[in-house]
Amino acid sequence: MGRVVPFSELTKYLSSIKKLDTYRGTILDTNVLISSSYELSNDSEEVSKVLDILADENYRLFATVNTRAEYLEFQRRLILTESLFDSIDEHSKIRIASRVRAKIQTLKGSLKTSVISDADRFEVFNESQLKKIKKEFSAGPHSGQKGWLEICEAYLKDQIALADKDLSDRQVEYISPNDPSQIELFNNQIGWPAAIDICEKSGTAFSDSMILNALKSSKLFFVITLDFDIGYAALSDPKMKDVVVPDRLYKEFKQYHFPGK
Repeated sequence: MGRVVPFSELTKYLSSIKKLDTYRGTILDTNVLISSSYELSNDSEEVSKVLDILADENYRLFATVNTRAEYLEFQRRLILTESLFDSIDEHSKIRIASRVRAKIQTLKGSLKTSVISDADRFEVFNESQLKKIKKEFSAGPHSGQKGWLEICEAYLKDQIALADKDLSDRQVEYISPNDPSQIELFNNQIGWPAAIDICEKSGTAFSDSMILNALKSSKLFFVITLDFDIGYAALSDPKMKDVVVPDRLYKEFKQYHFPGK
């Protein structure tokens, strides 16, 4: 059965699993990738310390195709949000339609309210909000005002590619059983049935189930996450490996009664 390990005990934990001759590598969840690159995250400092410890211990860092996509998706929303905020600043030289300005201001206000009520959220528009704003724009320039495609050209062009390159620069690798350089990393193929089984056991989101499936199929011994559900799934599965989480999450698990614990 998988264990949940708090960040504060990571050094001790790594020392204990050295005796098991485990593969020196781990899978990072999307929220870890985001927090390590976004300083406004509440967990940024803690996550940076964890990654420093792993670097000192020569651990390889992996991300699944899903986490990579989710990370890039967050970067897209972050860049667009910051750009749209800038466009309604009183000193902005960007000309946009009054209806667009009004929509951005309204949604920005609701965003601030939701962030205040939920400490784990970022002040970033979600996809539904971005679509509402996009619909208020003309596609191209109109009456001397910027169109949506110009906004994307000015702010998004090349930025997502840079965000993807940043993962490589930080030596985060895409884990794949089809990569010849990773053949020794896997015990089993990463298959859909196993991921579905993880999902069905504890109702875990499928993106999280894919991360845990990659962990179970590989010789890696643990994942690092800020997500309660991944820790919950690990404690629910007698064949699961370990999950490393912030201390605040670790404390939460003590109130649940997992079979066999």
